[in-house]
Amino acid sequence: MKRWMVAAIAAVAAGCAGVSKQELETVRAELLAHDERKAAELKQELTGVKEEYVLVQKLEQRVQRQLEEMDKLRQRLEQLAQEIRAAGEVARVNAVRSLEFEEKLMADRLAQLRALIEELKKPGGASGQK
Repeated sequence: MKRWMVAAIAAVAAGCAGVSKQELETVRAELLAHDERKAAELKQELTGVKEEYVLVQKLEQRVQRQLEEMDKLRQRLEQLAQEIRAAGEVARVNAVRSLEFEEKLMADRLAQLRALIEELKKPGGASGQK
């Protein structure tokens, strides 16, 4: 672009100084060739940008699918965590009930043993009556 302006200014300034039509045509041809080269470079750069854009779109789609898959896995993990908590609670309740039952059995057995001890302490207790 600068070159074209310089050439145009030079041509205008030199127009009165005897610049031939041949020289102007040469400058014009050079400028057109330069424009074509720049247009080709820009088209090539645009093609590269388009390819990169397509690549970015594919990556974005892949990331989106992975995020969706991760969300499904998160939901499944949350569901499993709830199931595990529920199973743990059931196990805790069962363990408490079992311990309470054992405690009752032990208390009953202790009461029986105390009664037996008291009976044995009495004169003529269980062994003396035979």
